[in-house]
Amino acid sequence: MNYKEFLLTVNEARNKRPIWFGLESEPKCNDNHIEKVERVLSLSLPDEYKIFVKELGGGYFAFTNIFSVNDIGDWYIVNLNNQIGLLETHSFLAVSDTEAGDYYGFTIEKGVCSSRVMFYNHEINKVEETKYENLYDYILDVGLNPR
Repeated sequence: MNYKEFLLTVNEARNKRPIWFGLESEPKCNDNHIEKVERVLSLSLPDEYKIFVKELGGGYFAFTNIFSVNDIGDWYIVNLNNQIGLLETHSFLAVSDTEAGDYYGFTIEKGVCSSRVMFYNHEINKVEETKYENLYDYILDVGLNPR
């Protein structure tokens, strides 16, 4: 799914159910924020993630949360990943927290994050495959699909 298709679906959901988007979110960012995060974490972020944080920010987003590249917020991806510790142990960058000890994010190979969203399962201490080809697929399924 591309950003244009994703945004159309998000805007439809926002118009039908604005309360889903009423929780506090992080501000949008710019290229400087993204470059700083990539430099500090020594990696390259997926394009879908970069576009999302530039256009929509981070923090709570409907029924999920997306870590931000804005260093003034509570959802700052660098601080959260340093606390989580999966970068070093699993080559995994968390970008969304289930708030139950598990995370969605990207695997890293040779300093490049995959676009495919993976799942870190804390009960088995393992990163597992998901059906999500990219961040947009994840957000549409998890964030805009109340269970």
